[in-house]
Amino acid sequence: MAAEQKDRTAKLAEKRAELGEQELRHTVPHGTRQMLDELMLWHEIEELSEAVQLLVLNGRANDLLAVPQKIKGPSDIIRHYFRQGMRDRLTALTAELGEKKDRLTIWRLIAHAHSMGPEKSAPLFKIKRHGYEITEDVARKLRQAGFVESLMLNAEEDGE
Repeated sequence: MAAEQKDRTAKLAEKRAELGEQELRHTVPHGTRQMLDELMLWHEIEELSEAVQLLVLNGRANDLLAVPQKIKGPSDIIRHYFRQGMRDRLTALTAELGEKKDRLTIWRLIAHAHSMGPEKSAPLFKIKRHGYEITEDVARKLRQAGFVESLMLNAEEDGE
């Protein structure tokens, strides 16, 4: 039987609390949410939190344009979830920009990425992967451990 919506919501809230995720709400000028939606469409990103996190991770204060002109009209609210490390990165980026509020940093990141267009903004939405290099010493120890385990498994099979 499928779980009810309130049960799924409660379970998700519990998981977010375990992971230290906090909901952030940024009030940004009218049209900013539409720009973010277009960026997500261009780069095939489905989750709003993922798009904003990638912008914060890959955005550099030196690359951002000056504060864009505020567009008259109702404001937009961008709701997303960040863990502590990402909140720290956003705070650091806000300080680098000389801003006092994170919402201005989010606005500048979105406006900057959108102004670059689909192709030039692609690097801002790349997920950086870590490279692994296994040293010869570690490789030898792994081979030895595998060999010992293999001998033990063979001995168990012969003993049965």
